[in-house]
Amino acid sequence: MTESLVPDLGPRPEPPNAGGRTVYVETYGCQMNVYDSQVILGRMREAGFREIDDHLEADVVLVNTCSVREHAEHRVISRVGELRRSREHAGKDPALVGICGCMAERLRDELVRQRNRIDLVVGVDHYDELPRLVGELLDPDPAPSAVAVGHDRRVHYVAPPEAYPTNHSHLVTIHKGCDYRCTYCIVPSTRGPQVEKAPDLIEREIASIVASGGREVTLLGQNVTAYRWSDELDFAALLQRVARIEGLERVRFLTGHPCDMHPHLIDVIGAEEKVCPWLHVPAQSGSDRVLRRMKRHYRRDDYLAMVARAREVIEDVTFSGDFIVGFPGETDEDFAATLSLVEEVGYDTIFSFKYSERPGVPAARLADDVPLEAKKERLAALMAAQEAAWARLAEAQVGREVTAVVEEPARRAAGSWRLRTGNNRKILVPLDEPTVGRALRVRLTGWRNTSFFGEPVATA
Repeated sequence: MTESLVPDLGPRPEPPNAGGRTVYVETYGCQMNVYDSQVILGRMREAGFREIDDHLEADVVLVNTCSVREHAEHRVISRVGELRRSREHAGKDPALVGICGCMAERLRDELVRQRNRIDLVVGVDHYDELPRLVGELLDPDPAPSAVAVGHDRRVHYVAPPEAYPTNHSHLVTIHKGCDYRCTYCIVPSTRGPQVEKAPDLIEREIASIVASGGREVTLLGQNVTAYRWSDELDFAALLQRVARIEGLERVRFLTGHPCDMHPHLIDVIGAEEKVCPWLHVPAQSGSDRVLRRMKRHYRRDDYLAMVARAREVIEDVTFSGDFIVGFPGETDEDFAATLSLVEEVGYDTIFSFKYSERPGVPAARLADDVPLEAKKERLAALMAAQEAAWARLAEAQVGREVTAVVEEPARRAAGSWRLRTGNNRKILVPLDEPTVGRALRVRLTGWRNTSFFGEPVATA
């Protein structure tokens, strides 16, 4: 805990050559990256750059990246080549191209040596430097490239409230980094150690969101439930403080860690009306043996006890989670334990991935001894098990009446709007230009994939 964590929220000087130039930002990865992209755009706008949504017309193209899986990194490098080639084919001058985020921290100088030329590499704690670095690279006599990486515990960001439409949940980071050091995870090296954002700053950020018309926030952290500002203020206490903010209607959070989902926190979630009854708590495996090798610090029974407690005290609670298949040493019996956990918990959604070795993490010292074909088969089996479990759960919901908030027009259902319940279920409902952000009573009439269909319930 450090007093210097509070960032300077005042105006920043305009760098040279900024006025009138345009910037395009493309985002890969988790909600933390989505939040960071809004920070990046806010800093660039403050410095006189204008955001546009067409990379072909941009003077500056920034790609905010993820390093959690090798595939994500390959995709970004390929995308940079696509961006370069598409401008060339369109007869456009080359743009200044920058890589931001986790890949910048992991690959650093290697990125500027790529065949698909990258001009700028900026890590997760250096976004305040972006306008200056971009301005210098746009100078008539620029340097060939610029690199700004390395962790700084003093740095925390606040995204401008206007970055989000008021109908969507505004993202608010409450800490950065992670201290758990799961053996497969690269986050501690790309995001650094866990460092909390001051609670007063979190409250000020949310109050500004509410003042700008926002009604809902999602608190973010690599392990958001591990937040601890002092012995007296843990994540449960922070939730209570946030729930007291006048004008705020709903609070969501992710991602939780099973080790931090203690009974007191679950009781607070159940007691606070503004806190939404949706828990995203990655299990990663259903096998105790694999969990030990992953260094997850809990057992299968601990996870199931957390689920049981939540179902006991949180009305209409739903769960989502993450799973890795094919972790080094995973046997058929280990994988069967994962399948049975998915069936026993009854998740609304899971995000499942084949194990991907990350350089430098402890698991990289283990033999990656599960054949690729076995990983593919297990992933397919896990997805099939989840689809079957969800089908049973979703069918049981048809006919129920629920309250949901209007978010935006449905993308693939003309005349319908997407609504979201407190427990994070999506519903497509035919409506005539409803008020965005309004809560409606809806009857569930059916479902497809992970979305429900519904109809408005007439009120007296």
